[in-house]
Amino acid sequence: MTDFTHFLQEYHRQQQERLDATKNTLKSTILPALAASGVRTVLAEYSGYGDSGAIDGISYLGQDGKPVKLTGDAACIMGLEDALYEFLPAGFEINEGGQGTLTLNVSDCTAVLQHGQNVTEVNESTEEFDL
Repeated sequence: MTDFTHFLQEYHRQQQERLDATKNTLKSTILPALAASGVRTVLAEYSGYGDSGAIDGISYLGQDGKPVKLTGDAACIMGLEDALYEFLPAGFEINEGGQGTLTLNVSDCTAVLQHGQNVTEVNESTEEFDL
């Protein structure tokens, strides 16, 4: 049990380190590049099931809520999708999977994850008959 506990603690520690590094990269390079392109909000929709999942699409919206064409430092913006994956819930693609939207507010430096987990439900019943 001790080995498993240690393994789990190490896993969570590494996961937190990756998330912290991702937050730093977002704040220092990616979000400023998006802001320079006039992006106020980034919407990333994702889904998964059957042990496979991905970000399905990313929308970049301006102050008025309309789509924005990206300009500026393409290298910074290209790293955005990799960064977004760090915020998705672990296992969103396992079995029946799940789906949701990750919203980045560029000016406030916040991220909001809305997630739905798909669950198969089994309702059992027993019935006895007189013959």
